[in-house]
Amino acid sequence: MKNKSTRRVFLRSGAAALGVLSQANFSQAIVPGADLVRVATPLPDLAHWISHATRPWARRNGLRVEVALTAPGNGPDPLAGADLWLIPPRSLAALAGHASPIPADIISRSELAWPDFLPVWRERLGRWRSAQVAAPLAGDLWVQLTRSDWLADERLKNLHNQATGRPLRAPRFWEEWVDLGRALHGELPGLKGQPVLPPLPAKMPDQLRLLRQVAAGHAVERLAAGQRLPSGSNSENNHYALDFDLQTGQPRCAGKAFVHALDWLTRLKPYQPPAQADQPWDAFAQGKAMVCLAPATQIGFLQRDSLRDRFDIHPLPSADRVYLDTGTLVASQGNFVPLVGSEGALALAPREAGKAAWLLLEFLLSPRVMLDLVLDPHVGGPVREQHLQAAPWDGMQLDNRRLTQWRETLRVTLSPGETVNPVIALRTPDAPGLDLALGEQVALALTGTGKPAACLELAAVAWKKLGQARPDRLAEVRASMGLS
Repeated sequence: MKNKSTRRVFLRSGAAALGVLSQANFSQAIVPGADLVRVATPLPDLAHWISHATRPWARRNGLRVEVALTAPGNGPDPLAGADLWLIPPRSLAALAGHASPIPADIISRSELAWPDFLPVWRERLGRWRSAQVAAPLAGDLWVQLTRSDWLADERLKNLHNQATGRPLRAPRFWEEWVDLGRALHGELPGLKGQPVLPPLPAKMPDQLRLLRQVAAGHAVERLAAGQRLPSGSNSENNHYALDFDLQTGQPRCAGKAFVHALDWLTRLKPYQPPAQADQPWDAFAQGKAMVCLAPATQIGFLQRDSLRDRFDIHPLPSADRVYLDTGTLVASQGNFVPLVGSEGALALAPREAGKAAWLLLEFLLSPRVMLDLVLDPHVGGPVREQHLQAAPWDGMQLDNRRLTQWRETLRVTLSPGETVNPVIALRTPDAPGLDLALGEQVALALTGTGKPAACLELAAVAWKKLGQARPDRLAEVRASMGLS
């Protein structure tokens, strides 16, 4: 669904309207001064929020906050020109070596409640090679949405039961998407002959995120709270590895989990519109699909639009099998392992950051301010346990049924009491090049030009070639996963 906000965007904490400033002209565009804190981010919605949320704080402290929408520079110090950077987690590898560790007095300050941060964001995404160089600011969360009125339709229920032998329900396993598409193709009310499923994403990053979301549960065995990592040489791979082998640094993108995920994507195509879409969930919002995957930020817009109280909220589906190094594990109850870090935001500062930058970071990390941030429908998802338990989600305008579903989805997806080993999105320094090589082969498979297994083998060959220029590959892989 399109973002329907018509707000005017202002980035400076004064009156100047948005200007996209490059790293090269950042320092030239702003008059330096001891009372000035310069914030840079490539995330437009976060830039807007920061510029407005910091105004009262800046006045109280006799400071000015300037926010630039820009990408990190490519010079010897990519953080130069800003006092505080707010970046997607996948950008951390390129910047970590130029960042100052988060000061111990910030981590230990009781009013900032550092232990309340979700462990995956605190201990894995915010760290690089054992150093806490970034603080979590905004999370990412994807959900599965279904049409509650169509799931209750007696004709559709009978058709689905006849075709699959199972009751019609929200898909609990990825494979049930294929079954749903096959059983009800052309049968949706008012949409005779039309597909049941939404289109595939058109953009390469979105295709790869979906591929990895499906592959994660098929590659990594879930560990619940209280479970210890089993002993054995394959244990780390079985419980953490997705893109690369954690013992050798070799690519796993041609392994059974990725092949299964890409094959699943190709098997959806007969039950989807032929044209791919930048925002596949728009088809759901327009009443043209029975189910969709969407960023959680879309829920509030759906509830305020034409589907009010006619959709249900669920966690993403689970895998029905896990391809471990030690063999295939049948997961009859489902193996749900979330992919974390594809989106969201981390805060970090350059080594020479002054007192004002750290004061601003303390303000942004305070639980009250972070609650305001996570409740903004444009910015991101929860990164604190407090957000899962007690956040007032009034702005989403959900009725009791959907509010209960939303809280349950938060718990299942993000609570450390549910899953202690989420899969981390690939964050190696050369991740953009790796994604390009993989994405090109995925595109060929999705157009029917190549078979999934053969295309992924070619991607693995390309990854190995790229790895020849990276003698520290294994250490980078482990740092990317938050394991060193």
